[in-house]
Amino acid sequence: MAVVSPTAQESAIVSGRVEIGIPIASRRPSAAYTSRAIAAPTLAPESERRNVVVYRRDAPAQAVSPIQVAIRQEHERFLPRVVAVTVGSDVEFPNDDPIYHNVFSLSRVGTFNLGRYPRGETRSVRFDEPGVVKVFCDIHSHMSATVMIFDHPWFVVPDEAGRFALPAMPEGNQQITAWHARLGDTTVDIRVESGQTNAADFVLPVPEE
Repeated sequence: MAVVSPTAQESAIVSGRVEIGIPIASRRPSAAYTSRAIAAPTLAPESERRNVVVYRRDAPAQAVSPIQVAIRQEHERFLPRVVAVTVGSDVEFPNDDPIYHNVFSLSRVGTFNLGRYPRGETRSVRFDEPGVVKVFCDIHSHMSATVMIFDHPWFVVPDEAGRFALPAMPEGNQQITAWHARLGDTTVDIRVESGQTNAADFVLPVPEE
C-alpha cells in the first residue's frame, strides 16, 4: 500500500462523543406491584467508553511513529482491555498478579506466545502489521484484551466521558467508525470542512437479550 504524505489541506478536526446504550428488558407488571414502571434505557459505565476506538475508515497509509504502551495483568484481568497503536509499536505485558500468566494470540496479524512468567516480570510484543489482535491468557480463559494497530494517525480512544478528537484530516466526505469488541463497528458519514465544527457523535446500541 502506498504511503500518503501529509498535505496543507489536512487542517480539519473531527471531534465528538461516544455513548453506549444498554437497553433494559421490559418487565410485565405483576399483581403485587401493579404500579411498577418499566425501566428506562440506561448508559454503560463511564469506564466502558475506554474500550472503544474511533478511527477514520479506509484511511490511506501514512508514515507514523511507533509508540510504547502497556497492558497490565492485574486481578486476573488485562488493564486496559483495549489499546490502539501505530505499526512498529511495542506493547508491554507486565504481570502484577501473585500468580503466573501466559499471554498469547493466534491473530493473523500478530501471532505470539510469551510463555509463563511470574509477578514482577514484563514481556513485550512488537506489532508490524495493521489490524486487530485478540490477546488471551493460556492459564485463565476469562482474560482477554484487544490491540488495534493502524498504519495512519487518524485514530483515538475516547476519555471516560466519551469525548474524542481525531488528528487533522483532509477536507471532504469521510467515514468515521467507532469500534467496540462486543458491539462491532458503528460508522457515520460526515462532510469535513476546514474552519468548521466537524462533529461525529455515536450511541453504540447494545441489543436486548
